[in-house]
Formats: sequence, C-alpha cells, structure tokens
Amino acid sequence: MQRKLIILIVVIVIVAGGAAYGINAWLRGSHYIDTDNANIGAPLISISSLSAGQVISVNVGIGDRVEKQQTIAEIGTPRYSDSGAHQGFSGIPGSGAAVQVPVSGYVAAVWTYPGAIIGAGSPIITLFDDSKMWVTANINENIIKDIRPGQAVDVTVDCLGGVVLTGKVEGISPATASSFSLLPSGSSSASFIKVAQVVPVRITLDNTTGLSLVPGGSVEVKIHTK
Repeated sequence: MQRKLIILIVVIVIVAGGAAYGINAWLRGSHYIDTDNANIGAPLISISSLSAGQVISVNVGIGDRVEKQQTIAEIGTPRYSDSGAHQGFSGIPGSGAAVQVPVSGYVAAVWTYPGAIIGAGSPIITLFDDSKMWVTANINENIIKDIRPGQAVDVTVDCLGGVVLTGKVEGISPATASSFSLLPSGSSSASFIKVAQVVPVRITLDNTTGLSLVPGGSVEVKIHTK
C-alpha cells in the first residue's frame, strides 16, 4: 500500500511539473519572443589625416574616452635628412597640424604611432560613438510576423554581468541575415535541405549613459508581443 502511494505521488509530481512547463512555454510563446542570437552595435568612426605626413604624436590609447573636437594626434610635413637624395627623415617633422575627432566616444583601435609616415586618408584611430548604440537581434523567420516597431524589449547584457536594460523595436530588416553574406547560401542540386532563416531586428536602448557597453558584445533579448 505504501509503495503504491509513493508511486502515485511521483506520478502526480511528474504530471504537475509537465503541466507547469507546458503552461510556462505557452505563456512565453504567446506573450513574448526571446533569443540570445543578438549583439550590441555602435557607429565605428575612422579618424584619418587629410594629407600625407609624418606622425608627430598620438595622444590617446585603446579604451580612452575622447570628447568632440579633442586633438588626438598631430601630423607634420616630413623633413628629409639628405635634401639632395631625399632619403631618410629627420626626427622632428615640420608644419604640424592637429587632428581632431568629430564626435565624442571611446577609442576602439589605434592604427599608427609617432614617427610613422602615413598617406592622405590613412586611419589614425577608430572610435565608437557611445551615444548612438543599438542592439541587433536575429529572429527566426517563422515568428517575425509577430514583431512590430514600438514593442517593448528587455535586454540582458553579458558584459555587464547580466544587467537588464529596456528598449523598443525600432525596425525590421526587409531581408534575411544571409542576404548580406559575401557568399549567399544556395543549392543547385536536388538534395536541397530547407533551413530556417533569421531576420535582423534593430532595437534601440532607452538609456546607456555611464554604461560600459562593448560593441559586438552578446546580449539576450525578450520582445514583448502582448
């Protein structure tokens, strides 16, 4: 008798657990769409010299914060050590010109160093504008019909230790992610296998002031559909 009671209790627990899981899955599917196939985006801006010259100084390093119109480097006209043969350069170039940044942001990369000779348009640094950050979530094409601009979104950010930010759907790409590939997938044989595609969805974040978000970093998104 006791054994039957134990078996009955186990069965009840299993059934109750399955029912709870099913109800939770139904609520998730009917109230929001979530995915971890998402990452942070930001404008990456290459700061270059307008003319060829010799780098006198580079005043910033990777990770530094820079403000709009801040001087990040100085470029000068090379002075030849042998004016006749024009071979080799002196240690101190002349006619220095300051290179300033057009927007505020963080230095993502430094491409040159003092003493280097660069051409017109050669990148000096790359910075990202942290005032215009967004999230791109790749959503399965089978459920993209349930997503509309303006829907609220919860964004869990890995690089912030799981901090949850809020945002909203800004727009939905009119093409799948594979359409932007340099080598789009395709099949010319009879052994074609249908593969579900994903559609990029752009999400704006409500407030990123003071947050150390990393462009390209992974996030999880939950889009509220109801």
